[in-house]
Amino acid sequence: MYELHLHIDGSIRRSTFFELAKKNNIIVPNDFGFRKGMNLREALSMFEKTISVMKQMDIITRITSEICDDVRGGGVIYAELRYAPQLHSDNIDEVVKAAIAGLKHNFKLILCGLYGQNPKVIEGLVEVAKKYKDVVGIDIAGGPRITDKWGLHHYADAYQEAKKYNIGRTVHVSEGRSPQEIIDAILLLDAQRLGHACTLLEDEGAVELVKDKRVVIEACPTSNVHTGIYQSISEHPIKKWIENKISVAVCADNTLMSNVTTSQEMSNVRKYCKLTSQQISWCYNSATIGRFNEKRITR
Repeated sequence: MYELHLHIDGSIRRSTFFELAKKNNIIVPNDFGFRKGMNLREALSMFEKTISVMKQMDIITRITSEICDDVRGGGVIYAELRYAPQLHSDNIDEVVKAAIAGLKHNFKLILCGLYGQNPKVIEGLVEVAKKYKDVVGIDIAGGPRITDKWGLHHYADAYQEAKKYNIGRTVHVSEGRSPQEIIDAILLLDAQRLGHACTLLEDEGAVELVKDKRVVIEACPTSNVHTGIYQSISEHPIKKWIENKISVAVCADNTLMSNVTTSQEMSNVRKYCKLTSQQISWCYNSATIGRFNEKRITR
C-alpha cells in the first residue's frame, strides 16, 4: 500500500502534539481535530495550532520520524509526506533538511506552496527541491480566496521549471469548487496528480483530460466529509471514477486531524463505496504508477 497525500502538520502523533502544545502553553481541546460538516476554511484554520509547535528544527525532525514509523506500522510500504516549509521558518533550506533528517523507510517529501502566495515562493520551493533527492514533488495546497492576488496560472513558470528537472507536480483542486481548476492544473501546470478533485465528473472535458494525460487523483474521502463536501463516505464518487477508468489512489490526508489511517481509509471506501476486490486493486495500482520519481535531469 502506497500513501501519496499526507500532510506532516496534519498528521503529528496525537500524544506528541499534546505534549508539545503543553510545552508551548497552547490550549488544545481533548477532541482536537476535524469534525463532520466543517467547511474548508474552518479546517484550514486548525493548522495554526499544529504549525505553532513546529518552529524548532529538532521538533520537525522528530515529528517527521514518528509519522514515518506510524505510517509504516499501518501497513504502508511507501509514502510521500508533504508540508509547507515556508510556514515554519524563513530559512526554507534548514526546514527541509530537518524533515529529511526524520525520513525513514525510503519515504519522500513534497513541498507545498499555498494558494494565493507570491509565485516567487513556489519558485523558491522548486529551487530547494532541485538540491535534495528526497524531495520528489511540489504542490499547491489550501484553497483560493476571492481576494487572492495570484492564482494557479501565476505558478506556471515554477511548475514548468519543476518539469524540466523531473520534479513531481501535484495540486489541490476542486475541493467542492469548479472543475475548471482541474483543467487549469493539467494544462497550465502540467500536474501529474491532483489532490481531491471532487467535482471532476461535473465536466466531461475535465474527465477526458485526466484520462488522456493519465493523471492520478489523490482521493481523501474522510477529509472530504469533514470539510462538508459529502455527507458521508458513501457519497464519494470514487467508484464512478474507477468505472470511468480514472486512476485514483486512496489517501488519508491528515491522520491527526481526521483520525484516520491509510489502511482505515481503504477499508472505508471498500465498505461504504462498495468497491470490489478488482476496484481496490485498481486503487493500489494507481498509487504505484502515481509515485513520483526521484531522478533528476540536469539542464
